Amino acid sequence: MKSKPSAAVIAGIVVGLLVYALVGYFVLISPQRGKAASLKKETAATQQQIEQYRTLAAQAKATPPIRVAELFRLTKAMPDTVDMPGVLLELSRVARESGIEFDSITPQGPSVASGYSSFPITLEFDGNYYELADFLFRLRSLVRVHEGRLDAQGRLFVVDTISFSESAHSFPRIKASLQVHAFVYGDATSAATPAAAPAATPPPGTTPPAATPPAATPPAATPPVSPNTPPEGAGASAAGAVTP
Repeated sequence: MKSKPSAAVIAGIVVGLLVYALVGYFVLISPQRGKAASLKKETAATQQQIEQYRTLAAQAKATPPIRVAELFRLTKAMPDTVDMPGVLLELSRVARESGIEFDSITPQGPSVASGYSSFPITLEFDGNYYELADFLFRLRSLVRVHEGRLDAQGRLFVVDTISFSESAHSFPRIKASLQVHAFVYGDATSAATPAAAPAATPPPGTTPPAATPPAATPPAATPPVSPNTPPEGAGASAAGAVTP
């Protein structure tokens, strides 16, 4: 009859199995769990980056392309130079088409804003009310947006203030003062002032030419004396010598 293993043997076997399981866990399973957690983090980061790329791609598709014609119209409405003579000519043209004539046009200094500059212009007017209303309509129609499309027939002007007073003539003639703003892309006050040309300096070792003295003036020619003409003072001496 076989004898049963003792309790000590059974306990040793159990302890050995536990030790073997622990060694297997720390050697085989635990590193793999660490790799799985790292892969999970990398997968989440990659997924987030993919979502960002998808968002950027959607924004790029939603952004309308910039066409050359639209850029030209925008530059016409808001150029990057002041060109005050051109502004005054355009205001005069619109006024002439409206049938009015301004008493004075006074431009003022520019003011810088975020990305652009504006400079006010004061207009003084004494004339027909309806012609002034036509002028304001034409001025506003130079630049407008129709169905999402920019239409620029000239520079962009904005009427800031307008004041009316009684004219010396009866209605519909009025006296009005307007302040309109024209706009420039960028900083209109940073125009560079051309530097004065430096004076010419002779190269080293070169002697500058001496000043040329003025030409000598020849003496005036003495007219010839006739032999029949007595010398000056001779007549008076002869007269003194003659006694009556």
